[in-house]
Order: sequence, then C-alpha cells, then structure tokens
Amino acid sequence: MNLPTSIQIPLARLRMRYANSGLPKFFVWWGRELKGLLPQRWRGLFADGAQELLVDANASEIAVWRQSGERCAEFGRIARDATAEDQRSEFVRLRERIDEPSLRVFHCVSPQRTLRRELNLPIAAEDKLRQVLSFEMDRQTPFKADQVYFDYRVVQRDPVAKNLKIDLHVVPRAQLDPELTALAGLGIALDGVDCWRGDVGAGRAGFNLLPPERRVRRVNRRLRINLALGAVAITLFVIAGLLFLNNRQAALDAMRAEVDKAKVDAKQTAILTKRLKDNAASASYLYRLKHETSPMTIMLADLTQRLPDDTFLERLTVDEKGKVEVQGQSGNANKLIEGLQKSEILDNAAFIGTVQPDARTKKDRFTMNFQLHKQVDAEAPNKDTKRGDKDGKKPKEAADAPAA
Repeated sequence: MNLPTSIQIPLARLRMRYANSGLPKFFVWWGRELKGLLPQRWRGLFADGAQELLVDANASEIAVWRQSGERCAEFGRIARDATAEDQRSEFVRLRERIDEPSLRVFHCVSPQRTLRRELNLPIAAEDKLRQVLSFEMDRQTPFKADQVYFDYRVVQRDPVAKNLKIDLHVVPRAQLDPELTALAGLGIALDGVDCWRGDVGAGRAGFNLLPPERRVRRVNRRLRINLALGAVAITLFVIAGLLFLNNRQAALDAMRAEVDKAKVDAKQTAILTKRLKDNAASASYLYRLKHETSPMTIMLADLTQRLPDDTFLERLTVDEKGKVEVQGQSGNANKLIEGLQKSEILDNAAFIGTVQPDARTKKDRFTMNFQLHKQVDAEAPNKDTKRGDKDGKKPKEAADAPAA
C-alpha cells in the first residue's frame, strides 16, 4: 500500500535521524549482551533471527532456499514439468514445514541480471531519495523509471561534504514481469524481489526491488489470536478487580448508611439554626431599611414645598438606592437647584443635560436628579446593636424590631 507523500517525507526523515544516531549500534550491542546471559541451549532459539524462503525459478525447476539470519540452505525443489496444481501443493507443503506465521517469501535473481550503479547525491535529497532516483534513472541507466524495478541502499553519509553514497540496483520490468506472473499463477505470494549475494544459495543481498503496491499483505493469524487471548485475559482481570471493588463498595455503603442515619438529627438542627438566623437577618435588614429611608409622602411633601408654583412635574422615578429623577417644566428652571439645596430630605440636586425652552407652554423644560437623604439616626441601630452585644443586653432598636 502506497503511503501519501505527506507521510512518506516525515517517515524518511525519522529513518535518517535514526540511522545517523547511535541507537542502532546500541540495540545490536544490547541484544548481544542479553543473549549472552541466556543458557546455551536457549541461545540457539535467537541466533538464527528472522526466517525467509528464497525462490529461484528457472526453466526446469523452482529451487526453494531457507535463510535464517546469515545462514542459507536448500529447502526443496519443485519440478516445472509437473502440473500447476502439483507445483502449488508442493510449495504449500514446503511452506507449512516452517512454523512461522510471519515467514516472508522472496524471489531471488542472479546478480548478473541486475544493473548496479554507485551514485553520489546531496545529503539534502535523502528525504525524497526514491523520487530523486526516479528522476535520475534515465541519466544513470539506459532505462526510464517506469521501465525498471529498483531499490537502493545508503552506503555512506559524509556530513562534511554533505553528500550520500548510494548503491542502486535496477532490473528491467520486461525481464522480471513474466517470472512474477508465473509465480503468482502457482500461488506463490511474494514479499519482495532480491538478488543473490554471489552464487545461488549464498543468501539474498538485502534489497527489495518489488514496488510496495505489488508486495503481499500478510495477516499474522497467530498474532491476532494472541492479542485476542491477551484482551480476554485483561478483560477477566478487570472484571475480577471490579467485583472486588464492588464488594468493598457495598461494605462501605453500609457503613455510610449508618453514619448518615446518625447525622440526620444534627443536619436538621443545623438547618433550623440557619433558618432562624436568616429570618433574624431579614427582619433586621427590613427594620434598618425602614428607618434609613425617608417615606415617599415626606419626600413628595418636601418636593411640593420647594418647587415654585409655576413648576409642574411630568415624570418622577425612584430606584431602590434612593436615587430620584424628575422631569418637568418651570417658569425659571435655574432657580430650582437653589430651592432644593435647602431641603433636608433631598441631596445632591443637579440637572441632567441642558434646560430647553418649550415653545408651546413658554416654560423651561428640565430633567434633574437627586438623592434621598438618610435619616439622622440611621446608624443608631448598628451602634446600639454593637453596644448591646458587648454588654450582653438587648439594644433598644432591636427590642422594637419585629420578632423573627
């Protein structure tokens, strides 16, 4: 499966950084040291490494080689003069002799059939090396990029000269496609195409000339089964843990029920105490509000007394903070402020905006606001309350306040 370019470029950069770092050498050393700690009979299980089947097809037979790590040995031969079904059955039999779900199959060709080139490219091209090689194919080889299968290996990186030494292997599609078609007809699904390191059976060189879209996608059924069994084991472990927690929770809930039952009376007492305090605070607030605010009748009587006879009001509003706003007309609005400043009920009288003449009534139209004056003894209840708290006696105003 081809990956999008937006994914291939970051992956190439990560591979380059990983190869340039010391991690590969460290992991090789670490693995070698860990194997050295194992018993002698166990080391053989890890010495061979990954196993692969190498297929070498010619006109008379198909030779199958088994490669384990660096060792390569002949595994079987399939006669080409047998029927296709017999050849397919024989290969399946050989394949099933190796109990390895992830076993890979490579078609190996002779090194003489591949064209090898050593190239020097800028190190900046490593992120898109396959694309660069495709563009350079017709310059470095007699073929175009769509006429060959190719693979490469970075042999050397020179950070000082900032270039790469590339080992490029190319094989013409016209030569390889008939062989791939014949192997596919026999049911041999290939993970790649490579060439021998030397003579036939010497092991593969480590390239993969087959494009990613033509490589077989293998499903590791054993891995899936192991993952499923692991998931079941984890699920059972979680269920056992949940049952244990549920039992503990049930015991805890029983204890909490007993504690909650003992707390009911205390909570009821706290609720009644809070309700009593709230009612007392509300009554005290209403009592103070009543004594601190001048009654509306007194304000209207004072306002009527202070305003001249040629003045009348069209609108009067009073908000909850005692701010009064009036709008009306007067024969001489400029004298209104002077009269209202003598009031003991109203404070801070001032016009809002400008005074404008009314052409219809021949009077001055005005808008003004002022503040209701608090009563002189407004702070007396608080002072008496504090004094009563200190003396342990009930203050006079609090005695007159309504009971909670």
